[in-house]
Order: sequence, then C-alpha cells, then structure tokens
Amino acid sequence: STVLHQRNELQTVQDSMLAAVLTVDSNDTLISLNSSASKLLHMSKVHLGKSIQELIRNIDLLQLIENAKRSGQAVEDEIELETGGKSLFLLANCVHLYDENKKSFGLLLVLHDVTRIRLLEKMRKDFVANVSHELKTPVTSIQRYVETLLDGALENPDDAKLFLEIVARQTSRLDAIIDDLLMLSRIELKTDPEKIGLISVKINEVLESAALTCQPKAVGKKINIKINCDDKLYVKINPNLIEQAVINLVTNAVTYSPEQSSVRITATLSSKADQKDNLTISIEDHGIGIENEHLERLFERFYRTDKARRSAHGGTGLGLSIVKPIAVAHGG
Repeated sequence: STVLHQRNELQTVQDSMLAAVLTVDSNDTLISLNSSASKLLHMSKVHLGKSIQELIRNIDLLQLIENAKRSGQAVEDEIELETGGKSLFLLANCVHLYDENKKSFGLLLVLHDVTRIRLLEKMRKDFVANVSHELKTPVTSIQRYVETLLDGALENPDDAKLFLEIVARQTSRLDAIIDDLLMLSRIELKTDPEKIGLISVKINEVLESAALTCQPKAVGKKINIKINCDDKLYVKINPNLIEQAVINLVTNAVTYSPEQSSVRITATLSSKADQKDNLTISIEDHGIGIENEHLERLFERFYRTDKARRSAHGGTGLGLSIVKPIAVAHGG
C-alpha cells in the first residue's frame, strides 16, 4: 500500500511537469511516461512494456539513448523533432537510474521544449543583422560620395550637386530609420492604455489627417484614398499614435498597389452587452498581397518578404513593427 501510494505521488509529480519525462529499463522497454511525454511523442499507457525503438521514430533521440547506455554517463543534446507538421526543438537529458546496489537498471529521459527560445534567438540574430545592414547601407553611401567630393568632384559643380543630393537622400533615410527605432522604443515602454494618454476625439479627423499625409505619394500614382467613417463618431484614443499607425498602413497600401487604384480607410464602432465598445479601423487596397508563409513574422522589425522588392520601394522596414505595439497599447 505504501509503495503504491508513493508510486501514485511520483506519477502525480511527473504529470504536473511541463517537461516530457519517460523511463526505460535496461532492455529498452518503456516502463513509464508522464502526460507531457504522451502529448509530445503521441504515446499512452497502452504503449508501456513495448520497445522504445518501436515507439520513437526520431533517429537522433534513439542515438542519444544509445549513447547514454554505452557511455554509462548522463548525456545531453538538442534534438529537432517533427511532430504535427511542425518542427520542435527539444533539449534532451538522458540519465541512468540506479538501484540500492548502485547498479543501473534503466534510463530516465527528460525533454524540454526550447522551440520558442530558439525562435526568439533567431529573431534576435535576424534583427541585429538587418539593423546593421539597414544602417550600414546609407552610411557607406554617404561615406563614398563624400570621399569622391573630397577627391576633386567638388570642383565640378554638376557632379558636386548630384553627389550632395544623394548624400542628402541617404542622410534622410538614416534619420528616418533612427526616428522609427526611437518611436518603436517609446511605444513599447507604454503598452498600458493608462500610460499613453487617451482622449475623446472624432476618429474621422484623425483618419483625414493621416490620409492628407499620404496624399502626395498617392497622387504620384493616381491612387484615390477614400474614407468611410461616421463624422460624428467619437472614440477614446491617443490620436497621434493612431494617426501614425494609419499612416504606416496606408503608406504600405499605396506603395504596393497598382497605379490608378484605390485605398479605402474604414472605421466602425461595434457594441456588445457588458463589454467595452470595439473600434475597428481597416485599410483595404488592391496590392500584391503577402504569402501565408510570411504572416507569422509580419510584425518583426526589418523583416522583409522580398528584400529586393522592398528595397526598391524604399521605407525603413519598421512600419508594421510600429503599428502592432500601438494597437496593443490601445488594448487591441
């Protein structure tokens, strides 16, 4: 009875663990597994007593178990596991189980899911690489043309004017990137609606101001920006932040839409019983669209769906990265 009670307690502890835990005996027979292991490896108690080689199809995981058996030592490695149509990264630890005579009678395998950590690391590395590239490109261009001017091009008025115009454009681009990074940092520090200063304003005035900012670029492509909104609709927002978010979205819409098309900005308020009113702002365009594979990373800083196409259109690569925290700051 005491042994059974202790075994039940141990199983309860294991089942409460987020890590997948399973044990095999010296003959590679599965003798126990917790709930996390069942979900991760698609096994259940009906598989107890079966060979681990039959149950696990991942060759790296089987090799880890074999290495632990052969070495007599604890073994740790990172395993990539295909499950449910996606890849998981697992930190696997395999240690020996010993009886009272210090003789190994099996192995304990613990699997920690580190997929999110690896994805965050990849995002960080991508961001560092991208921000370095985005800043380096205009700086290199400025440096090259300044050196050319100093080497004698300054004496030729036409060349000097052309090179200084290029330097001015690259300086403006550099300034825009830095401004967007600073704005992003400020917004992310104020993700609480109470901290961003909400006031009651007419939403159509905010939308009209955003559209006016985007108008010169739209006129250049003969794109018509339409606003569909009740002019008596008041909402409680930070008007400057919402205007910036709409500007970023409309700028994208104009940039990637064909000439002589239209961009529609719509704002509606929906009410539900016992809930706060929901403001929905939508920007619709006739642009080239974004493939499904890119949607998960759409709001990452400097993430490009097509680097060549994006660089040709200009922009800092931070537009959508700024829109998301603005929406979050408003409880969206």
